Amino acid sequence: MEERIQQIEVNLELIKTLLLGNKKTLTLEEACEYTGYKLSYMYKLTSRGEIPHYKRGKKVFFDKDELDAWMISNKVQDLTTIARQAIRNI
Repeated sequence: MEERIQQIEVNLELIKTLLLGNKKTLTLEEACEYTGYKLSYMYKLTSRGEIPHYKRGKKVFFDKDELDAWMISNKVQDLTTIARQAIRNI
């Protein structure tokens, strides 16, 4: 019986993940789950204006596409790419 309950919990988490993947607008809690950031850190980012977000009253929302773009906006170049660019500039 316990095994069956655990399997149901795993299935529910999978369904939750799939549904979150289809949403366009995320609540603050969903954005935390989506990004892996803690609630306190997300509050800090929104209060500093460092992350794109929307407010309706006291509620904070995020556009998933904007959140994706923000998360990948600071690409770190690998050493091979840096070396190739340096050679081209010689």
